[in-house]
Amino acid sequence: MTIRKSITVAKSPAEAFRKFTDGIGKWWPLKEGFSFGGDRTQDMFLESKVGGRLYERFHDGGEYEIGRVTRCDPPNLIAFTWKVHDWDGVTEVEVRFVPEGSATRVELEHRGWEVSVKVGKERKSHDDGWDFVLEHYARRNEPVSAPK
Repeated sequence: MTIRKSITVAKSPAEAFRKFTDGIGKWWPLKEGFSFGGDRTQDMFLESKVGGRLYERFHDGGEYEIGRVTRCDPPNLIAFTWKVHDWDGVTEVEVRFVPEGSATRVELEHRGWEVSVKVGKERKSHDDGWDFVLEHYARRNEPVSAPK
């Protein structure tokens, strides 16, 4: 039941990691419907340290926490929890940055869909959604390949 995606970008693992984490607000498709706050959302942040937050900040100063970083090994890996506001459980996203010559393969796994029936029903929309999100990331980072 794990969602698996990968894309290759023409960046070093360190640069790909930094752009994925510290630069998430610059590439995440907030204005294209990939936001928990909708029109209220101003920015997105991913604090690249264990215990760090993945969250959106709204124009009015409010925030929505999507998850917390559970593992962080720059520039190789970051993992964080993922929870939608009405879910009755938490899933986990793990992103690895694998050197591939002068490029980096970004491998994403989103797992834990079996936590509940309600959460499991969201798997298909997230599977499609991660393709769109990674395409956005790649467009901002000189893509070498499309998401798979």
